[in-house]
Amino acid sequence: MKSRFLWMFGIIAMLASPVYADETQVMVRVLAGDSKFIGTGVGGMRVVVEDVETGEILDQGWINGNTGDTPLLMENPIARGSRLTDDKTAGYLATLNINSPRLLRFTAIGPYGHRQSQQETSVTSWVVPGKHILDDGLILTLPGFIVDAWASVTENGQVEILAKASLMCGCPIKPDGLWDPANYEVKAMIMQDERKITEVDLAFTGPVGLFSAKLELPEPGHYKAIVYIFDADNANVGVDRAMFEITKP
Repeated sequence: MKSRFLWMFGIIAMLASPVYADETQVMVRVLAGDSKFIGTGVGGMRVVVEDVETGEILDQGWINGNTGDTPLLMENPIARGSRLTDDKTAGYLATLNINSPRLLRFTAIGPYGHRQSQQETSVTSWVVPGKHILDDGLILTLPGFIVDAWASVTENGQVEILAKASLMCGCPIKPDGLWDPANYEVKAMIMQDERKITEVDLAFTGPVGLFSAKLELPEPGHYKAIVYIFDADNANVGVDRAMFEITKP
């Protein structure tokens, strides 16, 4: 009788025991299209880690740090297996408590310093308990440009459309730099009541990332300028909108 009691007690104890999970770390970074890592300079990126099958959120936090080594990332050939980052390069170290291999989705949203240009990118990856993914870690990519557009209207109805643009990491657009404005198409679609009225080219007016165009709109009313920058070679596109009003003289 006593042995039976001990056997039952042992079974109950095993069932009641907590399931121990291994703490597993995964470094998450986001590389901007045709540029460098996205970090603190543009407001950071929010990272969410969730189970693909259940939707359970296992960790979340913020990518912070610098954009990385310019010569390494943009100027010199990258050899297979070479490390792209150091301890100061922007990233988020996710800590996951899992007790079996799980297929996880890593999603990054941002940059949070430029809400009008926010996008998201994600990747799925198996993670095994205790098998850390560190150093460069998981590198997600985010195409696009940061664009901030606005419009100025003079008393005679002349409109000036302006846009400040950069790569998603905040890297500068300037002549003879790594990101030359001559390589990009920058235009504004002028809309009224969701109809396209005209489209104008924005010229680079510098010194860094500034583009502008002037036009006249004789008809009074509310207008919207949809400004875009397009890089055909690297599949990068950025858009912002600016509202303005032409009044009767």
